[in-house]
Amino acid sequence: MSWSKRCSYLLLAFLLWFPVYGTLASDVCPSKQGTSLRFVDVFDGAPEDLATLVPDQAGKYSGYWQLGYVYDAGRYVTVRCKYANGQTLDVKLSDKVSKCSYTIDSKKTLALRCK
Repeated sequence: MSWSKRCSYLLLAFLLWFPVYGTLASDVCPSKQGTSLRFVDVFDGAPEDLATLVPDQAGKYSGYWQLGYVYDAGRYVTVRCKYANGQTLDVKLSDKVSKCSYTIDSKKTLALRCK
């Protein structure tokens, strides 16, 4: 097989793989050394607007928010990350996400992933 054909196949494989990779869930709240994520608040818009969203499903160890309708209405979502040491961080999700899911492990550490 010629070098150019191999490069073409490699490029095609990458282009087919990239959209799949882009839809994978990612962590919203960054890890902070010496502390762990304990709580999150999800807002329709800016936190100052006080439009806190209730999870569509909330369990003791997992749950989720369906969020596509917020973006469909021309708005955005903000996640407030609250850490065990009292620090908070607001993360504006400008790019559309359809769902944010949380899990809580046996050490009561929270993970939030959105896609």
